[in-house]
Amino acid sequence: METLAGRARDVQVVTKRRQEIKRTIFLSIACILLVAVILAAVIYFYVNHQYSSYEVKNTIALKKSSGMKCSAYQNGVLRYSRDGAAAVDRDGNEMWNGSYDMENPALDICEEYAVVADIQGKYLYVYNGSDSGTKLTTDYPILQACVSKQGVVAVLLEDQSSNVIQVYNPYDDNKKLLVEIPTNVEEGYPVSIDLSPDGTGVICASICVTSGAVKSQVAFYDFTNVGKNTNCLVGAQEYKDRIVAEVKYLDEDHAALFSEKGFSLWKNMKKPKQAFKKDWNREILSAFYDDRYIGVIAAGSKKGSGRMYLFNTSGGKVFERQVTTDFTNVTMADKEIYMVTTEGCKIYRKNGVEKWDCKLSKQADGLFPAKGMRNYFLLQEGKLQWIHLKNRSSQNNKKK
Repeated sequence: METLAGRARDVQVVTKRRQEIKRTIFLSIACILLVAVILAAVIYFYVNHQYSSYEVKNTIALKKSSGMKCSAYQNGVLRYSRDGAAAVDRDGNEMWNGSYDMENPALDICEEYAVVADIQGKYLYVYNGSDSGTKLTTDYPILQACVSKQGVVAVLLEDQSSNVIQVYNPYDDNKKLLVEIPTNVEEGYPVSIDLSPDGTGVICASICVTSGAVKSQVAFYDFTNVGKNTNCLVGAQEYKDRIVAEVKYLDEDHAALFSEKGFSLWKNMKKPKQAFKKDWNREILSAFYDDRYIGVIAAGSKKGSGRMYLFNTSGGKVFERQVTTDFTNVTMADKEIYMVTTEGCKIYRKNGVEKWDCKLSKQADGLFPAKGMRNYFLLQEGKLQWIHLKNRSSQNNKKK
């Protein structure tokens, strides 16, 4: 039989173990909280830190061409002009190139595919990211061309009596023309089309005049089994109070319609439905977007100032902030907004915080994302610079 002294020792052991367990739990919780605080501080620093300068990691001298333009493309930059197109990576290595002779080239990109069309001409080139391009000739002058992620292209053509939308697979020698959508005077004059990323749908915005009044009509087409019983037309919308000047698929199931008053967001492209509409009573200066967000810059109450708004694809406002209006170009990619101004460049995060503001002695022609944290492409005077953002106080800053 255990003595009273033995029982007392057992109680002391149990009590000590409980205290050790409590101490361990307390220390564990304290460590977890400390890690959480440190992690939160790191995240806060990352999403709110501002940069004011940069260093040049590499400079790529681009081939001088008449009317050369550039666009972000596959962790690099795609350059196109009247005599050809080429894609380069950040080290200046050419990924592909193709030559042509166009009077007025226009570019559209979807993932690794790109199309360059001669506006008012009768041919275009489709690039798959590894070859010198596939040529496609049309019967009528081209007004606009779009490409999907499979290389399917939609082309808006100008006929004498009416316009027509044709959808091609340039890689199918047996059946290049997949779909033809005629338009007529009653439906209006098409001003903008877009092809869905999967190549199965087209949106077309038209302007028509009825009894002296100008209005817009938007048609939604689907080329799958969903639209086979309705001549591919799965939806339509008439706007009597605005002019829809641009239509854009954000992804396979969301699209945005832009007008002089604002924009509307549509969902369920198999059976289109307007999910959200936002209007402003001020002039719309610019609109930008990616597959998750839609942005608008509206004129502010004072000269030279504007208001930037960013919305998600559910219609929720992500942020609103004041910006300058001396910009020459605004785009969005990788959840960041790139603004080229008359004096330099700015980058805004999707939370509205200004990530980078740098004045330049020479006018920038473009700013694009590059692979790697804080890496970008800066286009100036025919030279493509691979830059890395830094604080102004950092050493070896190079401000061009």
